[in-house]
Amino acid sequence: MKIQINQLQAIVEMLQDEKLLNNTEGSLASSLEENNFVFLPQLEIADSIHFHIHVPDIAKLDEELFFDRGAAIENKKEGYIKYGFPGSIKCIFSHIPVAQKEQSSFLSCQAYLDHIGIDIRSEDKSSYILFQQIPLIAAQNDFYFKRQGDGVDVVKCCHMQVKEKYWVYAGKNVNYEFAFGPLVIHETGFGIDLRPANPFNKAVVEETESCCGQPVATTTPKIFVNQN
Repeated sequence: MKIQINQLQAIVEMLQDEKLLNNTEGSLASSLEENNFVFLPQLEIADSIHFHIHVPDIAKLDEELFFDRGAAIENKKEGYIKYGFPGSIKCIFSHIPVAQKEQSSFLSCQAYLDHIGIDIRSEDKSSYILFQQIPLIAAQNDFYFKRQGDGVDVVKCCHMQVKEKYWVYAGKNVNYEFAFGPLVIHETGFGIDLRPANPFNKAVVEETESCCGQPVATTTPKIFVNQN
């Protein structure tokens, strides 16, 4: 594995101590260390992982705390900053829109984890085959997924571009980003390809009326495939 996953827990604990991750988000971030993580094959070939965290104002972040942990600034624009920590672990903080509008309990005045990114930079065939297994794994685990890019038209967001992405939604507010291909940084363009809204964050209708006027429970399909 290219990522030094043993470095992960210390970074997660720091983010929790700074109230940048809550306990649930911290547990989700730490789950990447577990041997039963369903996307372990993709994680094993990834060049880096990142946590993209919304904050009210990036100017109020304690940069020295990150520098003391060995971090370096890899990219910084208006409302957006990316730190690289030892072990190929990244933290991105932003107060600009990075996702389509969706129902959420989070407020713009609080910090929250927008998504966990798994970055596959190698373009060889074996890596691409593992990347293309993501929809199958998502379906097997009853996760929603959406694709961005097709390997020809690139995906642009946050002053960067990659060849293509899969977004996997493992539950309400549980978003994984899988990026494939080299990371290209744009100095001027922000990009228009925001994170697609998490389908789990839509309102759930628990009851509806039958033809006889009696309420019946609705059920959720067991396999979610690119539902809009």
